[in-house]
Amino acid sequence: MKKNIVNLFILFSCFIFCCNQVNANNFEKAEKFIRKAETASIQDESYEYINKARVLYQEEYDENPLNIQALLGLSKVNQLLQDRTEAKLYVLKAYNMNPADCKLQRAMGDFFFSFQEYSTAIEYYKLALASGLLRDFETNLKSAKCYEKLGDLANAELYYKICYHLNSQSKEVMKKLNEYDSAKHPDNSQELEEAKYKYLFKDKKTSETQQNENDAENIIEQLNSK
Repeated sequence: MKKNIVNLFILFSCFIFCCNQVNANNFEKAEKFIRKAETASIQDESYEYINKARVLYQEEYDENPLNIQALLGLSKVNQLLQDRTEAKLYVLKAYNMNPADCKLQRAMGDFFFSFQEYSTAIEYYKLALASGLLRDFETNLKSAKCYEKLGDLANAELYYKICYHLNSQSKEVMKKLNEYDSAKHPDNSQELEEAKYKYLFKDKKTSETQQNENDAENIIEQLNSK
């Protein structure tokens, strides 16, 4: 009797393990399709990858409607298709399960960013940064882009500088900082020397922006102390 129970337990454990592996593989494949869709140069090819990702995410959602990864995946699919209603439905369902989760806060920011609602997006990115994604390059980069879209170039530059600190090899960030520096000093060389950004946030700006810069200096100090 005990032996049969042990065998059943082993079989059940193997079944759960296999299911988890299948789920992981589905998500991995879906994420690859999403990346291909985002970089595809032909629209029909992009739609093909989006639909492949949708099928995989839908399978996982049908199996478990509370699967956060599936919910976020379906939201992403609909963001790429510019279906705001469906995209919001899925991301909100995930977010409402745990509004304090920094990754879900970032997902909300990404949703609003994808529909050019930058003022709302930046509020969720701020929450995500404060809740655990302080050192996350992508969240800081999206924050910089939001401020840039809103015409707040002082704060945009601030976040690009933070991004540079997090990843000094990013060509996108280097290019942006180069542009900001050239706008301030049009006679300077276009080359952005790495040593130039050892000392950040020196410009005199509005009191609100200056406070943001002071906060950013504290962030940089925290990063350097780790």
